[in-house]
Amino acid sequence: TASGVTSSNENYILGIGGSGALEFRIHSASTAGSGAILLVKDESASRSGPITISASSGDTIDGDPSYEISGSSPAISLYSNGANWFVF
Repeated sequence: TASGVTSSNENYILGIGGSGALEFRIHSASTAGSGAILLVKDESASRSGPITISASSGDTIDGDPSYEISGSSPAISLYSNGANWFVF
């Protein structure tokens, strides 16, 4: 996966490859709809930087415009309430 990619309603599980820091945007919570779930998993065992997950314009992830995951093969689960995204 390269920086600058945006997820879509067709995505449920996103496996992130590569080795460096990268940023990608999740699609609008209103487009996803209430109850939508998105799982993001870092598939790299040797990433040299964080993965920054950015919300679409006007959306938030747990109240912030972006969320960063890092460490040894981290993962994050998100759900939409139709207006914003939340970590669970």
